[in-house]
Amino acid sequence: MDAIENLLDMGLNTRYEDLPPEVVERTRMAILDTLGASIAGMTGEGVAPIAQMYQSWGGTTEATALALGQKLPMPAAAMLNGICGRAWDLDDVHEQNTCHVNVNVVPAILAVAEGRGPIHGRDFLSALAIGAEMVCRTSAASRISFSETGSSMSYQCGFYGAALASARLLGLSKDQARHALGIAHARLAGNQQGYIAGAMTVRLMQGVAVEGGLLSALMAEKGVTGSSEILEGKFGYFPVYHRGKYDRHALLDGLGKTWLLMEVSLKPAYPCCKYTHGPIEATVEAMKALGITANEVEKITVKVTNREVHDLVCLSRERKWNPQSLTDAQFSLPFNVAYAAANGGVDVQTFQPAGLANPAARALLSRVDVDLDLAAQGEGRGTFPMPGIVKVQTTSGRSIDKTVVYVKGHPKNPMNYEDVAAKFRTCAALGRPGWKGAEAVIDAVRQIEQLQSAGDLARLCAG
Repeated sequence: MDAIENLLDMGLNTRYEDLPPEVVERTRMAILDTLGASIAGMTGEGVAPIAQMYQSWGGTTEATALALGQKLPMPAAAMLNGICGRAWDLDDVHEQNTCHVNVNVVPAILAVAEGRGPIHGRDFLSALAIGAEMVCRTSAASRISFSETGSSMSYQCGFYGAALASARLLGLSKDQARHALGIAHARLAGNQQGYIAGAMTVRLMQGVAVEGGLLSALMAEKGVTGSSEILEGKFGYFPVYHRGKYDRHALLDGLGKTWLLMEVSLKPAYPCCKYTHGPIEATVEAMKALGITANEVEKITVKVTNREVHDLVCLSRERKWNPQSLTDAQFSLPFNVAYAAANGGVDVQTFQPAGLANPAARALLSRVDVDLDLAAQGEGRGTFPMPGIVKVQTTSGRSIDKTVVYVKGHPKNPMNYEDVAAKFRTCAALGRPGWKGAEAVIDAVRQIEQLQSAGDLARLCAG
């Protein structure tokens, strides 16, 4: 029996009352965090032209596209809000699985909640939990690196999570939900090439996954059929995209009892690749301990102990040591380390035009070196989070080593709801300067179990 059957049972039969309190609270934070990332992303590169394209097409007014402040058909709104949610790379990520999680699901179910509401806040939260778990489970099972396959689990597993959560909120039967996931499997797309090219497709494909999952569920609702052996069939997900190298136990063990969504890291307000956050913080600590400025740095050496991290944020050298686009910079370990050393950290201004051109950071880039040490990785994909291990040497001959393993937001250094609320305010200021509605969203999500219509969250976020 294909593992999809077990995941379907979990997705359709898990009740709100079955969710442990810690899962409820973690999911509540995921809602607020993803909404904040989506509001910030309204100003993201490439968002405006896509929004204008969808606006010109029009269609049935069902769900709110935040970048437009108006309603579009549900899949279109989900697409645009998904792109916004990833535009600044502020959304959460399962580090071990190298997979973004809740940005795949929140925009899809928000569109359903608004377009097919009223849907109670408890049902919305439950749908997100099972959708996020679907993303986490499917991304946990792979035993081959994206450096070899080029597959992007952030997009591919997102299709499945969005489809399952949408099917649940739409009230589909198990057969219909299976067809929804089969249709999603047929539509599956997403690869790592955009990261290599520094292209806008990095954020675009997150919207494609959200829209694809939701549209698959809507098609299944209308009687369209999809394949059944979705994950383990001859041309199922793991044979096709992961060359058959996967662990079925990681996919199914403890399903419905052990929640992998609890392993997802929330990001601080660093709008860049999560795998640069440890080195960023280690660099800041080293500079403070030495009490020096960027002009006094002889060399910064970052030890990279994971092949996937190296390939994502250090290759190609031509692009990562001289980033020309926003995406180049967001996924450049040397740029983020140089900027942090020169400016005391990174923030939302780092990736504005002035930040990308920052003279002090640019001058320091050539003095950032990467020491690739894969001795501890062995034959597998390695262990995440990769520690931020940094050595800073000064022109006067002093040096210091700093290591940061768990950045704030990792489950072993967790954020609480108030931390996420503070980040939400930062995101709101970036996406909608002067907006007075942030506190209403924060309060609504805090009390989401009492919310009679979760679609109201879209109205609150749209101002």
